[in-house]
Formats: sequence, structure tokens, C-alpha cells
Amino acid sequence: MSDPIMAKGSSRAASVPITVKPSGLSCEAELYLTKDGGATKAATSSPVSFVATGAAQSISFPITMPSVWGDFEVYIDVFADGMLISAFIATEHVTIPDVSIGEPVWD
Repeated sequence: MSDPIMAKGSSRAASVPITVKPSGLSCEAELYLTKDGGATKAATSSPVSFVATGAAQSISFPITMPSVWGDFEVYIDVFADGMLISAFIATEHVTIPDVSIGEPVWD
């Protein structure tokens, strides 16, 4: 699958299957984009709360794309009861192209 191409500042959502066991745990997950190995978040879904069922759940992460162009890594952190229990780096990147359009020249 090729890396998704997004427009600067566009609002999107990513659905991610997440399984946390045992069921009943109070969880949060966050999806974010970064260019520097996770040190700086260029865009974030903010934490999304859910209760673990012990089975795969499709968690939706609404996110606004960065207003700058570039190639961004996708990170997903999962917390249970406030403790980081998983940090995932997606194999795909989000690409935001840079576009420059000059003035038209009329004949």
C-alpha cells in the first residue's frame, strides 16, 4: 500500500484496530505525526478514550494535518490507567506535498 497523500491543514480520521487485554481496562490512545522520531508532534489526534474489551476494537482518531509540507511518520501510543503500555510506529508515512503556482501569462 502506498503512503497516503494529504492536503495541508485538512481534517481527516484514521481508524486503527487496537486490542488490549484484559477487558475492562480504562484506556486512551493517541495518534500523532512527526518528522523527528517522535520528539516533536507536528499534529495529534489528542487522547481518545475507550474501555478495553479484550478483543480488537476499531478506534477512530480525528486529526488535522500539519500546515507545512513534508513526509511525516505516524505514531500511536496506547495507555492503560495512565501508563504507557504500547508505542507503535506505522510502516506508512503521511505525505503532504508542497505546491507553488505562479501567475498566469496571457497571450
